[in-house]
Amino acid sequence: MCRFVERVRVKGKKSAVSVFKIYGAETEQSIELKQETATEFQRSRELYFEQSFIKAPKIFNKICERHPQEKLAAMYCKRSLKNRMYGVAEGWSGIEALDEK
Repeated sequence: MCRFVERVRVKGKKSAVSVFKIYGAETEQSIELKQETATEFQRSRELYFEQSFIKAPKIFNKICERHPQEKLAAMYCKRSLKNRMYGVAEGWSGIEALDEK
């Protein structure tokens, strides 16, 4: 049981790597909520990467309301709001660049 988190470019590397969250060891309730919201989560991530920073956070917020400990949806919601407010660079791909090791 895992969920794709994001692609990141780590300090000192040119290519991005995929990061996944393994949640099989979480509580039964948490696993069920993640599985119940999997389709919504995937759709909201697609909207995020399509730069639909108005629609994406609405879905992420609904997920957070159902599952307040859902940190990944909360992270994407915050990023969506930040990107909506400040915009994204030309050629934005959604890959996060990590400047620290």
